[in-house]
Amino acid sequence: MVQINAGSREAKIIKALLDKYPIDVKEVAEITGIAEAEVQRLLHGMQDRGWLTLEVLPGRTFIRLRRVDFTFLGRVETQKRAIKHKGRKREKDRIRAKVLADDHDDIMYA
Repeated sequence: MVQINAGSREAKIIKALLDKYPIDVKEVAEITGIAEAEVQRLLHGMQDRGWLTLEVLPGRTFIRLRRVDFTFLGRVETQKRAIKHKGRKREKDRIRAKVLADDHDDIMYA
């Protein structure tokens, strides 16, 4: 099983390859929004790791996945919202109220 960071450029490329087949380098660059030269560089690295095979034809380079057991690590789509911390605001208010209450306990006001 291959584990890939969900936010990486490699993950974008792998997801495009899993969604559409057959696909060439130009289409992957258009779908992912990554420059074609960068896509080729990333694809060669993935080919060296044994994830895919590049089939070079005159004028086009097609991509064929050799593995399909990819796991994407990272935040899930539902976790992109901000996490609410309920206790922090109340703690600040409690401390502020205590500090203000302590100001009036001086000997001068007794």
